[in-house]
Amino acid sequence: MKLSLIQVHEETKDGRIGGTWIQDHHGTLETALIKAEATEKANRNRIKVAVTEQINGSAPNYNFLTGLERLG
Repeated sequence: MKLSLIQVHEETKDGRIGGTWIQDHHGTLETALIKAEATEKANRNRIKVAVTEQINGSAPNYNFLTGLERLG
């Protein structure tokens, strides 16, 4: 499964998020959630990280992304 880790900057009432791409993850949703939690801890919980479907098949453009569906 191809997923992306996103640094969350905003979250809407319907659960959609806006943020910036951190990295892609190839594995299960469960391992992606573990990696997201580890990323938050590595940043002393100063950032919030969400898992989404893969944003891009190539290098991301690092723009602010909106309307993404959080998985898990």
